[in-house]
Amino acid sequence: MNKITIAGQPLHSVLSAAPAILIPFGFILDAMHSATGDEDYAKASYLSMGAGIVGGLAASAAGVADYVADKDKPQAAEAKREGQLHAALTGAALLVGAANLVLRRQGSHVRGGSLALTALSAAGVLASEYLGRRMSGESGEHAEAGVHTDDDKVRIDHTAPDVEQYVAAGPSTMHAPE
Repeated sequence: MNKITIAGQPLHSVLSAAPAILIPFGFILDAMHSATGDEDYAKASYLSMGAGIVGGLAASAAGVADYVADKDKPQAAEAKREGQLHAALTGAALLVGAANLVLRRQGSHVRGGSLALTALSAAGVLASEYLGRRMSGESGEHAEAGVHTDDDKVRIDHTAPDVEQYVAAGPSTMHAPE
């Protein structure tokens, strides 16, 4: 699958970390606000949710670009359906989060409905992230750590460095012999 990449990593996967971290963190801050009544938690939750939504929109744009670029390639119906479910979950979670932010601007976070909306948004984002990671794991996008050979090229996966993989790859031609 052709993916938009940055530093060798799929851009969609890199950007999806923002909503997957910031929106659930916003829920934690919202819960702390509910428990303590401290308005600083509510303000921090608002900012965390806002940043998570902006990051989610950026990740969604990269995901849509990858999906559209792949539409000409034959895909299994199951993979296509999972991709559409992933997009729907993400969109719904971001929409709930955005509605929550709009209601907060009107001062409704004091009444407590904001905590439920934040929890719903966080649950949706986490479910979408789980589905996205499951999809990328099944498609072989992330190879297992170790040494991989493609024809005459040796590629070392640096995600889980292990001394044996470097020894198995043999001497490097990038350094002068000692």
